[in-house]
Amino acid sequence: MSELTNLTDRISHLRDRKAGSPIIQGDPNRERPQEQKKSAPRERRFATDYFMLFVYALLAVAVLSQLVLIAWLDAV
Repeated sequence: MSELTNLTDRISHLRDRKAGSPIIQGDPNRERPQEQKKSAPRERRFATDYFMLFVYALLAVAVLSQLVLIAWLDAV
């Protein structure tokens, strides 16, 4: 047998063999480990994020103070 020089030659040689690997042959009946049936995970509730509550409160205060400032400058 001649010396196989690169990876492509080695793969094609393995593909041409009759008793080749089912991975290389692409056997459709072979079940892959990633495709095994898994139970659907239950949806988890997020923990209370106090930082985001603080950010939303700060945003609300900023928007409210801008509206008050606009209304006060219109009145003056």
